[in-house]
Amino acid sequence: MSDIFIGYSRTDSTIARQLTDCLEAEGWTVYLDVQTPIGRRWHQEIEHQLHAAKAVVALWSARSRDSDYVLEEAEYGKRHHILFPAFIEAVDFPYGFSRIQTADMVGWNGEPGHPGLVLLLAALRGHLGVKTPPTSPFIPGSSFRDKLKIGGEGPAMLVILPGRFLMGSPTNEPERFGDEGPQHEVIIKTPFALGLSAVTFADYDLFCRNTSRGLPSDLGWGRDNRPVINVSWNDAQAYCAWLNQQTGCGYRLPSEAEWEYACRAGTATPFSFGSNISPQQVNYDANYPYAGGIKGQYRQQTVPVQSLPPNAWGLYEMHGNVKEWVQDAWHGNYEGAPTDGSAWEQGRAGADDAGAGRVLRGGSWDRGARYCRSAYRFDFQPDNRYYSIGFRCARVQVVS
Repeated sequence: MSDIFIGYSRTDSTIARQLTDCLEAEGWTVYLDVQTPIGRRWHQEIEHQLHAAKAVVALWSARSRDSDYVLEEAEYGKRHHILFPAFIEAVDFPYGFSRIQTADMVGWNGEPGHPGLVLLLAALRGHLGVKTPPTSPFIPGSSFRDKLKIGGEGPAMLVILPGRFLMGSPTNEPERFGDEGPQHEVIIKTPFALGLSAVTFADYDLFCRNTSRGLPSDLGWGRDNRPVINVSWNDAQAYCAWLNQQTGCGYRLPSEAEWEYACRAGTATPFSFGSNISPQQVNYDANYPYAGGIKGQYRQQTVPVQSLPPNAWGLYEMHGNVKEWVQDAWHGNYEGAPTDGSAWEQGRAGADDAGAGRVLRGGSWDRGARYCRSAYRFDFQPDNRYYSIGFRCARVQVVS
């Protein structure tokens, strides 16, 4: 039997599945009625699962309000003091709860840090207990920094929920490149952590001093909280390996699919901010706007991390500022690409060679808006360094 029974209208099934992913990432078991084949015993099985559940989440909308099934399930949960309403629309609830008092998830599109989701998870943790190991920082939507053996902390990380998305750009996206297709669905089944921002000079300089490596040039722009630049893919690999030695945790570069999934933050538009961007949102060369947009400020250098607004999932400067290394070997299109979110290391001649091209994502301060789109990708040699290239780390959940 399942810990949580979700009552919902069939027309809200997409949101129900997203919520299921969030709840399962916490370690709870979840029951949706789609798990039961429709037939003679369907109603009996629904009733059996409802009565065995420890919590009933009523996914509340105008459709569920008009569904006798959802009303009955919510009434059962209320009667047994195990009801947790999750309002996805601003409609009345007949069982003495208001959306302000409980989980106001109006407008939720799957992002892990939504206040209503955070409130719902907190309420369920209080009722069901926390199944995620207490020492684990992998609470969906939470941020953390791992302690280093030499003292101090690693880069700030944000936990990203599993989910699915369309990777690449559609053929009708303005100013796209041919290597951004074909679009294909990717399903990421386990949570992972990604840097809140690109690795900073402060983070990277600590690594250099501890390993007696030369410090990369900042071009006189400043170090500290600016993103590190002039680092190669090989340098980024060395930094991740050092973090693993210092923390005992699973640091690595993100896969290209993980990077785009996190950059999009549930969106399907050219940018996570919508169909276009401005210099108030992204650091890029605004002399070259996107798709007929208006010209604007060109800063001509990086800005400190977390200077500009985050995307809907709380990640900073995924567009612009610095291009970011990812793990994957370069392929000229997505024919045959993995669909599970893993890095694509093989599949073309030379992809296993040390000098094979690696992928950069995100655009940078010195390129136009076209190059900052969520789907944009670039091929660069892994031993090359450049003044507009940095990286951010990913981290897997470590199970003791």
